[in-house]
Amino acid sequence: MHSGSAHHHIRHYSHVQSLRSNVNNSGNDSSITGVAITKGVEADKFERFERWLQENGAQFDMLELREYETNDGVSAEEEDGSSVSAMQTDNIDDTAEEKKEPTKSNGIDSSDNSQKTGENGDESSEMRGVHARCTIPPNTVCVAVPRKCLITVEMGQGTDIGQAILNSDLDLDAPKHIFLMVFLLWDRKVNGSKSFFKPYYDILPQTLHNMPIFWSEEELSYLEGSYLLAQIADRNDAITDDYHAICEVAPELADVATLDEFKWARMCVCSRNFGLQIDGHRTSALVPHADMLNHYRPRETKWTFDDERQAD
Repeated sequence: MHSGSAHHHIRHYSHVQSLRSNVNNSGNDSSITGVAITKGVEADKFERFERWLQENGAQFDMLELREYETNDGVSAEEEDGSSVSAMQTDNIDDTAEEKKEPTKSNGIDSSDNSQKTGENGDESSEMRGVHARCTIPPNTVCVAVPRKCLITVEMGQGTDIGQAILNSDLDLDAPKHIFLMVFLLWDRKVNGSKSFFKPYYDILPQTLHNMPIFWSEEELSYLEGSYLLAQIADRNDAITDDYHAICEVAPELADVATLDEFKWARMCVCSRNFGLQIDGHRTSALVPHADMLNHYRPRETKWTFDDERQAD
């Protein structure tokens, strides 16, 4: 991915070898290859999202969004709560807050199944991913997202809550994440349906039960004896402490988000943000569409911000 300047794009490149859709190698197993999102509320949401990006100059013609189903046509989450796509999440050790790390993608709360009902009663899966429509040669820009569609740290710092944090001496866990969270929560609450980013907000997962901090007591019990339990508890405590500390210096945060919403925003940000250099300044950003791309390790893709094109 790569970003730019008259247009600031973040652009994602494929390199090392050609990338291709899994559909060519995996038969008709839609739990792996996914199926095109073509009907119901979910399709409407994603159509609006992609149209919003394209109208603002994004390019992703070689890619398509898919949702994942089991062989009998039921979404993978609905059947057993397991994640198919390699979602990326917050590393328990948050020493490198700009890095996107691979998540452990099981342990979804079976009582919820992350299955949401849309406005018209349609059920939709939150198991989604990006696939290539064709073979993509090495060093090809496969997605470009204009700067105007990025949510950056500086945007969060520009809010009243962000300013209160900057003017305080708070010692926050992963401050860049915090500012992205602040803008996300503030804009969704204050501007609502009038927000420029509403099409993006609409496609964000409504539940994140695959993230350890949201696991139930029953799910956590399977980790008895593991140091992971202490790490998960520490992470929960750190996020909770951040929330209450910010509320002390910016009481309006409590009007914008509950603690649970704050945790949701933290997981959205830490699993999606990109470290970028824009106009010579190191920052982090949420990059719509690009944040749904998954990759192997060692990765076969790279991203950058193109100051000339003003795009990522």
